[in-house]
Amino acid sequence: MIGIIGAMSTEVDSLIAKIENPKIECISCFSFVRGAIYNKDVVVLKSGIGKVASAVGAALLIQNYKPSFIINTGIAGGVSPLKSEDIVISKNLSYGDVDATVFGYKLGQVPQMPYFYEADNVYLSKIEEILKSNGYNYKIGHAVTSDSFITSLDMVHSEHFENMICEMEGASIAQACYMLKVPFVSIRYISDILGEASQIDNYNDFENKMAYRSCDIILDITRDLKWVNTKEWYLDAYILGKSRTKSVRHYQIKEMNF
Repeated sequence: MIGIIGAMSTEVDSLIAKIENPKIECISCFSFVRGAIYNKDVVVLKSGIGKVASAVGAALLIQNYKPSFIINTGIAGGVSPLKSEDIVISKNLSYGDVDATVFGYKLGQVPQMPYFYEADNVYLSKIEEILKSNGYNYKIGHAVTSDSFITSLDMVHSEHFENMICEMEGASIAQACYMLKVPFVSIRYISDILGEASQIDNYNDFENKMAYRSCDIILDITRDLKWVNTKEWYLDAYILGKSRTKSVRHYQIKEMNF
């Protein structure tokens, strides 16, 4: 089963419309829509905006539906030289509003958690193949997640990364997947560029258009994704003191059938 999470209705409505024999299941304040798209079992969640809502929704999805992997879809702000309408797959995700540097952590690192969360390499490679075969131009980048709509890099407590995007859910979903040991990938369309005089106007102009395009790309991925035989390496980092870490790896082999 594929778990698909978007924050807003526009980011998931087109996906839900494609679900065959949809079944809506309400768990607490979340509505999960389960069924099949292109004969693949899926569950789609509109998580709501922000880190807490998206992390709670992801955890409930994982606990109740046991997905083979989770993909986060939607829109994001980009940092120049990215442009509106670019597609960015986030290889790494981190926070832009966390600061525990006084205790020896890196800027953006939650204490006793990794500095950043990595997309699953096997699914990332598979999705890249699908995008290329369907003629999509995309970039590999880094998502920085904050509970703010970012209009300037001055608002971001983070390093600056190549092909950097700013959004409000990716790293929190990635952290939930990391802690619950579920592979994760995030792919976003750029709706606006930080700091441009026209940023808010561009966001208003492109929000729905890019959100619906993000649904289209997830439909193509779902249609073309085949079973994956993946070696999953899970890294549990335990912080010992101010700067020392000890890593424990758990090795599993899973055959993913959709």
